[in-house]
Amino acid sequence: MAHRITLLALDGCFASNVVGFIDLLDTANTVSARFDPPRQPPFTWQVLSPDGKPVRASNGFRLAVDGGLARRPRGKVIVIPAFGSPLPDQLLAAIKRQRRLLPWLRAQYAAGVTLTATCSGSFLLAESGVLDGKPATTSWWLAPAFARRYPNVQLDLAAMVTEGKRVLCSGAGMSHFDLALRLIERLAGRDVARLCARYTVLDDQRRSQAPFMILDHARTYDPIIMRAERWMKANLRRNLSVGEIAAQVSVSPRTLARRFKENTGDSPQAYLQKLRVEAGKALLENTRLRMSQVLERIGYGDDSTFRRLFKRHTSLSPRDYRRRFGIER
Repeated sequence: MAHRITLLALDGCFASNVVGFIDLLDTANTVSARFDPPRQPPFTWQVLSPDGKPVRASNGFRLAVDGGLARRPRGKVIVIPAFGSPLPDQLLAAIKRQRRLLPWLRAQYAAGVTLTATCSGSFLLAESGVLDGKPATTSWWLAPAFARRYPNVQLDLAAMVTEGKRVLCSGAGMSHFDLALRLIERLAGRDVARLCARYTVLDDQRRSQAPFMILDHARTYDPIIMRAERWMKANLRRNLSVGEIAAQVSVSPRTLARRFKENTGDSPQAYLQKLRVEAGKALLENTRLRMSQVLERIGYGDDSTFRRLFKRHTSLSPRDYRRRFGIER
């Protein structure tokens, strides 16, 4: 029996989260037929909007739908798309406009349906309460807002895909492909998922979005944090103390620590480490400097310490990172 996948189409969503997901499901059906021609295709799908009317995606594309939520048969899996709202305030406003979906999502989950969300769509899933006590991921630049609003959710920002009890989330950007491949593997088998990845030239081994994170996108708009960040970036080569950073922005060390924690989720020291990792990533991507030269430019004298730090933040060693993203690739 085919697995019915319900894809939600919402005003302001990413069109690719709907259309791209369907492309992979269709590829899975094609691949499966080659394995066992008499077998029924493993997937059917339906695109539903709250009121059954077409919606306008964030890029202006008009998404046709198969109907509304009220009178359509329940699917085995529901896919919540991302919203084209890059800033937390805009996103929360978009979530508020979709609040009538929250009881419906809770009812679907209670009935045994698997709920999934990609990118910023995880906010809508968290808003329903279904994610409480479960792992989740989202777009990294929205992480502070997510953590503040949903403290009961186990946010794993580095994960490309998280999986709890009948709840899955994927990270930023095009990670909906990773989510689709995970579902195909669960419902149609590993061989089908792997062939789907090969035919569509996708990497089915991506387990972390950490290598793709850009710290600038996580920047807060707190003026003290922004001034501190600019000064820290200009002085990465030096051994910086919290007291020195605080003095540069005319606040006490305690106030600086509190503002950093509230706005970035990090201490000033941890944020400084992330800035150094970001600077190291840029040098590894765009130069052929030796590792010792990279370390000198970002203020690290201990090679082994930096390598451990770099791998913790990116899931790759500096050498592997350069091979993957550097100018020599």
